[in-house]
Amino acid sequence: MRTFDVVVIGAGPGGYVAAIYAAHHGCKTALISKQKDLGGTCLNRGCIPSKALITSAEVHRTITQEAQKHGIEVAGPVKVHYDKMSARKDQVIQTMQSGLRTTIVSHEVELIDGLASFESQTRIRVQSDSGTEMIDTQFIIIATGSEVSPFPAIPFDDTHILSSTSILELKELPKTLAVIGGGYIGCEIACMMRGLGVEVTIIEALDKIIKPVGDSPSAQLTESLKSMGIRLELEKRVTGYSIQSGQVELNLDNSQKIQAEKVLVAIGRRPFTEGLKLEKAGVFTNPRGFIQVNEQMRTNIPNIFAIGDVNGVFMLAHAASYQGKVAVDAIFNKNRHFDPKLVPQVIFTKPEIAVVGTLEGAKQIFPYGANGKAVASAKTLGTITVYYDEKTKVVHGVEIVGEQATTMIAIATIYLTQELTLDTFDTTIFAHPTYAEAMVEPFEMVLDKQIHFPKKKKQKVALV
Repeated sequence: MRTFDVVVIGAGPGGYVAAIYAAHHGCKTALISKQKDLGGTCLNRGCIPSKALITSAEVHRTITQEAQKHGIEVAGPVKVHYDKMSARKDQVIQTMQSGLRTTIVSHEVELIDGLASFESQTRIRVQSDSGTEMIDTQFIIIATGSEVSPFPAIPFDDTHILSSTSILELKELPKTLAVIGGGYIGCEIACMMRGLGVEVTIIEALDKIIKPVGDSPSAQLTESLKSMGIRLELEKRVTGYSIQSGQVELNLDNSQKIQAEKVLVAIGRRPFTEGLKLEKAGVFTNPRGFIQVNEQMRTNIPNIFAIGDVNGVFMLAHAASYQGKVAVDAIFNKNRHFDPKLVPQVIFTKPEIAVVGTLEGAKQIFPYGANGKAVASAKTLGTITVYYDEKTKVVHGVEIVGEQATTMIAIATIYLTQELTLDTFDTTIFAHPTYAEAMVEPFEMVLDKQIHFPKKKKQKVALV
């Protein structure tokens, strides 16, 4: 029987970061995962493959829809070989998985191939193709992630009714696609598919798409989707379906029917704890199945932690990575703070959307159309909005809609994390011409000290 200081269960962006970070602290560390799943959902079934396809779709969109306004004529029809596009996506996954394996091993983390389950609060059973092994450890970090939430009214068959996993495994483009769920996953896939010429309909039960992100991003994305020809059916619920002659017919609660060759169900995700046997360790979960943790990611069992999607605190890959460090620091009695408000949320739609902080209070908006790089690139759709306290001028949050929003939000995240004051922004030198230099403008506008936007008109005071 082998013994470790720290055992991490699950090798996604939370698990492998936690394992490497524990090794940095001198811990004898094991990382348990099926080798084919190294990198977790993010690398194999989510973030990376979807962004590979989104990038390919953007290339197609540029050629077919934007080249002409740049004085470039494309002769003849542009043909999409989706099988080759999919093969490129698979190669991206393989390349990153190979690099990740090399990196983990280089940090002297023991990679163990298999499925883990609890035997006790300090003992883990690992089941692999070669048999069963028992492992003892002082600390355990659960990082098993999440899986797609099923929709009882329309069960997945991965042929006609697709999940966010199976839609990325298609080798041939459908002519029509219906997306159930107007959250970030549904909208990202919708933009990608529409960029490749697929007729797309989004069905959303709420009155807005991406509603949790805020009204302005929702409104701007709605306008963009409609301009792309994506059909939106808001405040509609799917009650049933039928399949005939290779077509799915969806029944809506207003008696409307929608037909599509494929249907993507993207209504959310649920924690993945199947087979862990948490009860043997006495680990508590909440009514929704998420593992309960405190601010240090510690469960009700002091030596067991849970990070990432499985705890439901903030279901994003980069949040999981940071929580991994929070958990390891807690092992060494270091209090690293995890503030959900400082987790940037990014959506790779067209336009891109990114927010961080709290979107409340007074606001100041800077339009992309006033940025030189945006105008030169013909990418002027979008805004940068700063939310702040009108009296103290303390910044509460930042919202970006537009080109490279998912990258630029890092600047705002640093500002908020470091609690920089408004006058500090004026001391940062941004390269020109870039989208990033637009970041300082709304902050300066709050103080009416903007350089690249007209000065506010002062109201004249009537003399008595």
